[in-house]
Amino acid sequence: MTFDKTLVCGAVLALASGSALADFSANVGLTSNYVFRGLTQTDNGPAIQGGFDYSHESGLYLGVWGSNVTGYGPDNSLELDLYGGWGTSFSGFDIDLGYLRYQYPKTDNSDNNTDEFHIGVSRDFGMLSAGYTLYYSPDFFGAGDGYYHDLAVDVPLPMDASIGLHYGFTRVDDGDDYEDYSISIGKSFGGFDFSVGYTDTVNLDGGNDDNWMFSVGKSF
Repeated sequence: MTFDKTLVCGAVLALASGSALADFSANVGLTSNYVFRGLTQTDNGPAIQGGFDYSHESGLYLGVWGSNVTGYGPDNSLELDLYGGWGTSFSGFDIDLGYLRYQYPKTDNSDNNTDEFHIGVSRDFGMLSAGYTLYYSPDFFGAGDGYYHDLAVDVPLPMDASIGLHYGFTRVDDGDDYEDYSISIGKSFGGFDFSVGYTDTVNLDGGNDDNWMFSVGKSF
C-alpha cells in the first residue's frame, strides 16, 4: 500500500479545524514476511510497518501507511500508501466506502503506482464477525481493470485471542486470475498485538505461493 504523508496531514488538519470530535491514532509493527493478497512483497523477508489514522464522528477517515518492500525497482525499497473513506452503520451492518493509492516513490515503472476503490459490508454476530469487501482498480499495476473479492471471518477466543479466516479472489484483465486464503491466530498481551498465520494461493501461474508469518504490533 502507499500514501503521501504531506497530503494526508494537510487534509486531516482541514477536516479537524473547529471540531473536537476528531480521533488521531498511530500504529507500528514488525512482521516476518509482508504478504499482500497471498504474495510476498519482501521476498519472504521481514518488514517494518507503520501508519497514522484520523477519523471523524461523521464517519470520514484518512490515513497513511508505509512498509519496506522489494521487487518494485532497484532504487525503490518503500511502499507508501494514502487512503480515505467513509464508514457508517445501518440495521446492524457496518458499511465502508473508500479509496487507496499505492505509491512506490523511486519505482522504475510508473504503472506500479495504482489507484483502488472499495465497498465493504460487515457484521458482528457475537460468536463471530464476518465481512465482504469488493475492491476495484481501473488499472491495477498496469494490468487493466482489476477486481479483488475479500471475504473474512473473525472468531473471538478467551484471553483476548482470536482466529482469523480469509478467502480472496483476484481477477485482472491482463494478469493472473487466482485465489488466496489464510488462517491466523492473534493475541493481545501487555499492550501489544501478536499474530501467527499461514497463507497460500490457488491457480496462480507458476505454482502456489505459501507463506508463514509472525507479526507483532502496537497502536497508540
